[in-house]
Amino acid sequence: MRHLFKRIVILISIVLVLSSCGYKDIDKRFFVVTIGIDKAENENKKYKIMLKVAVPSPDIKTEQQTFIVSEYESNSVTGAVRMIKSKLSKELDFSHTKMILFGEEVAQDDVRELTDWLIRRRDIQKIAWVGIGKPNAENILRMNRLTEEIPSNALFLTFGNTGTDSVYILSERLFDFRKRITERGISPILPIVESKGKGEREYFEVNHGAVLDDKKVRMVLTSEETKILNIMLKRMEEADIRVDKDGEELFYIASEGSSAKYKVKVKKGKKPTVDVHIRISGILEEELEYTGTTNFKEYEKMAEQQVKQRVLHLLTTLQKENLDPIGFGLSYRATHFNKNDWEEWLAIYPHIDFNVDVDMKIEGSGLLK
Repeated sequence: MRHLFKRIVILISIVLVLSSCGYKDIDKRFFVVTIGIDKAENENKKYKIMLKVAVPSPDIKTEQQTFIVSEYESNSVTGAVRMIKSKLSKELDFSHTKMILFGEEVAQDDVRELTDWLIRRRDIQKIAWVGIGKPNAENILRMNRLTEEIPSNALFLTFGNTGTDSVYILSERLFDFRKRITERGISPILPIVESKGKGEREYFEVNHGAVLDDKKVRMVLTSEETKILNIMLKRMEEADIRVDKDGEELFYIASEGSSAKYKVKVKKGKKPTVDVHIRISGILEEELEYTGTTNFKEYEKMAEQQVKQRVLHLLTTLQKENLDPIGFGLSYRATHFNKNDWEEWLAIYPHIDFNVDVDMKIEGSGLLK
C-alpha cells in the first residue's frame, strides 16, 4: 500500500511538471495602457474598440514614447479584442490598463454592457480611471504629447493626484462607477476629457463632469458645478472660491481645508429636508479691488452667501433632472428598512427642500499685512 501511494505521488508530480499554465515572458507581451470605445463607423456594427499599446524601447535613455493604437469594429468588446489579437505578434496584457475612455456618442447611448465586460475581466484593474473622450475617445488615445515619456502618462497623472491637483477634475474609478450604475440611490459620474489644439500643440483639458442615470449621460456640469460637486463629495479639500460684486470678480479665497456633511430628514407631518453643512477655511489669495481692510468678517459673509447660492443651484438643478450623484437616496435607504424604500424615495426626492449652511473662515492674507 505504501509503494502504491508513492507511485501515485510520483505520477501527480510528473503531470504537474508536464502541464503548462500558459505563462508568457515579458518580451512576448504587449501592455495595453488605455482602452477607448467609440461608436462604429460601420452601420452594421455597434462599437469601435481601440487599444493603446505601449511599445518598450531598448534604449532606456530615450525620451520619445512609442505606442500603437490597434482598433476593430464589432458588436461586442470580446469579439473586437479577439480580432485585435490576430493583428499583433505578442500576447495582450491588460494588467497595466489604467484608463478607460468612452466616446461622447457612446456615453449618450448606453454604457452598461461595456462596464459589464470591464468588470468581468480579472486582468483589468478595478482601480482604473474612467472618463468620457470629447469629441471621441480616439482623439485622446492617438494624442502624442511632448511632455509624456510613457504612453498615456499625462492621463494617469491628471486623475491620480500624483501630478496636477485641481478641484475641477472629477476623478472616477471603475469599481465606483460600476457601483453607481447598479446601486439605487446614487447616480454615476464621469469626467470629460476634451481634446484641444492641433498637431504638436494638441492637448487635452479636464474641467467638466457629466452625471448619468443608470445607463447614459443626462447632464453635463459646468466648471463651477464640477468644483462644487467635488467639494460636496469630499474629494478635494483645496479649492479656489471666487467672490463677485455687481457681476465682477472682487477677490479669491484659496481654501486649505474643507468639509461637507449632510443629513436626510423625513418625518411624518413635516416636509422632507436635506441639511447640508459646508466648512471652508483658507487665505485671501487675490484682491482684484484693493480695499486695504484687515477685517475679514465682511468678506467671509460675502463668500458664505455666494457659495450657498452655488450649492443650492447645483442641488436643485440635479433634483429637477432626478439625478443624485451625492447619494442622498442611498443615505435614505440605509436608514429606512422598508421593502419599498426605493419607491418611497422616488416619491420624496422631487419635493425635498435643501437647507444649506456655509461656514467660511479667512485665516490670513498671504504674505501681505
